[in-house]
Amino acid sequence: MDDIARLIGFEAKTASQEALARGGDLERADAVQLVRFCPTLITAEVDDDAACVRFQIVDEDLRWHCTCEPGRNGDFCAHCVATAESVARAVRRTEAALIPNT
Repeated sequence: MDDIARLIGFEAKTASQEALARGGDLERADAVQLVRFCPTLITAEVDDDAACVRFQIVDEDLRWHCTCEPGRNGDFCAHCVATAESVARAVRRTEAALIPNT
């Protein structure tokens, strides 16, 4: 999971300021439902015009798609940003659960 989460996080840094702001708002509003979360594929639904986001590792490269217009044009849109933040939060929760209490 760490590889895909790392690649998504790296790509999210290339998003526009507008997409970063809107995506952060969507993630904080719990608008993201992670539908599938596995090492090479993540799909999500975002409750903002019912957008669907897909991240996939193909030949060690991250590919993404969103059903919104900017996403269909290849932009890392607000829905992708929101999903990226949700993935990062899920990875942090998983890692915290795996660390034994000392």
